[in-house]
Amino acid sequence: MKQIVNLFLVLGVAAVINGCTKNTYENYPGGTPYDVVAILDVRPIYKDQDVTLTKEMLFGGTRLAAVVISDHTAGNIPEGLLVVQDSRRLSLLRGISIDLGTEAANYHPGDSVMIDIVGSTITRKNGILTLTGITTSNITPKGKGKVALNAITSVQLQAKPGDYESSLCIINKSGFNPAPQPGDVISGAKKINDGFGDVTLYTNPDVSYANNAPYGLGAYVGIPFGTTEGAVQLRTRAGDDMIDMGSSAQDLIISGFMGDPKGGDGGNEYVQMIATRDIDFSVTPYSIVFCANAGTATPALDAGWATGGQRTIKWNITSGKALKGQFFYFGFQNRKINGNAGTVSFPAETNWYQKTFATSGTNAGDGGLARASTFSSSGPWPNNGNACGVALFKGTTVTEKSVPEDVLFVATGGTTSLYDPSKNPILGYRICNNDWYSMYSVGIDPDTYKPMVVPYLHYRSTGNTTNMPYAVNAANPTAPADAGLYNMMGGVYNITLGRWTTARKQTVVELFQKTEDGHEAATIADIESGRSGPNDSLITKIVE
Repeated sequence: MKQIVNLFLVLGVAAVINGCTKNTYENYPGGTPYDVVAILDVRPIYKDQDVTLTKEMLFGGTRLAAVVISDHTAGNIPEGLLVVQDSRRLSLLRGISIDLGTEAANYHPGDSVMIDIVGSTITRKNGILTLTGITTSNITPKGKGKVALNAITSVQLQAKPGDYESSLCIINKSGFNPAPQPGDVISGAKKINDGFGDVTLYTNPDVSYANNAPYGLGAYVGIPFGTTEGAVQLRTRAGDDMIDMGSSAQDLIISGFMGDPKGGDGGNEYVQMIATRDIDFSVTPYSIVFCANAGTATPALDAGWATGGQRTIKWNITSGKALKGQFFYFGFQNRKINGNAGTVSFPAETNWYQKTFATSGTNAGDGGLARASTFSSSGPWPNNGNACGVALFKGTTVTEKSVPEDVLFVATGGTTSLYDPSKNPILGYRICNNDWYSMYSVGIDPDTYKPMVVPYLHYRSTGNTTNMPYAVNAANPTAPADAGLYNMMGGVYNITLGRWTTARKQTVVELFQKTEDGHEAATIADIESGRSGPNDSLITKIVE
């Protein structure tokens, strides 16, 4: 009897499941599906074949509630397309183009619209995923809405063009590639590079701003569209969509560092740099500042890099030279490749700027900050924990407002004490325009719907959260102490463009102190290119 009951129970459950899968939105008594569907759910319906949209395939939906982003005033958006976007589901901003003919020009950025899409056809027209069969009678104006931006890199766009096609996007910190020559203009299909890769920026030769000169460093707001060749182009809507972001040229860049050598750290840590032009430090002095942010570190970060105390420490670089493309080191008295017990020192001819790091008591550096530094004897780099970083400054005077020549950060811990925009001045560490950080971002003005420049000048501010983890490798997977892991920061810096064309990437290289256990003792060839070493392809390159 029990078996018969169980059999009926199984059959009953199967019947319920089968009934629920027949019509996904009609099997809930008294329930009515919401008739607005997200663009995120509409785009995947097209699978290389035209589809006429029905209520059933839209899960009971019939309409899009979207905001217009296309602007045909200047004439750079494909003619006849009304481009709309929404972020109704999962907060993912997605867009789609609608073939509306000449009527498309009557809609403007910020127009909020409700669009009946049942009966329309989703197709790929001229390479662009498009809804056809829609007229103005299917579109109901709903006032004004908010225009949002997808902040993306070239790599993201090239990897997943369907995620960003027909949405309003910004590609920041970009320069033309190859470098523009005097008299060059933006007209036509031109490559822009944001440090991660190239994207095609298309400007119709007939638009009023086609003969503008390219910016050295720009932010480009536009709409990506597919092409008949299968590629993707970014099209600005007006001249205002191209924003001059100043310069990202750097004369001295950080290319690696040893933050935790084997054995005691004091006197053994160092930073490797490369000059992008000839520098005579007696004429153009620099300073290097380290920051640490342990939970017990004092004082509060009231002067940024100039705070001093247990938070920041500065040394001045006032003699010697670094020639263009030459490696240059800031380090301490022991001059070993990996720790005091190591058998290999940096060669005598190494371009090494040396300071003394006290291995007892506290370290004050060269002073000149808001208060005296009081770093412990274990070296300026923490081994793990909260965020730390290093910055290079032109000159030996560093204040809260000083902008670094280059800067990199490790980790994110201690966020509340790292950045607080409610303070005056803002509590935080200032960044610069380099491959990882940008001093300015771009938003959309809620009144004019045009791009506006927004300053984000500190680490952990919007868009400036890039960092590397504390060094680990397979043999040492948990940020160990004394493992001798060198942080190699490999990228490509173009002197002619005055910017990074390949952003730096951390590669952790274990440096061995002596030849034993099947390992060769590390030498300078392990961390410098041009010495026939094993890591040449991972080391920062300077090109022209």
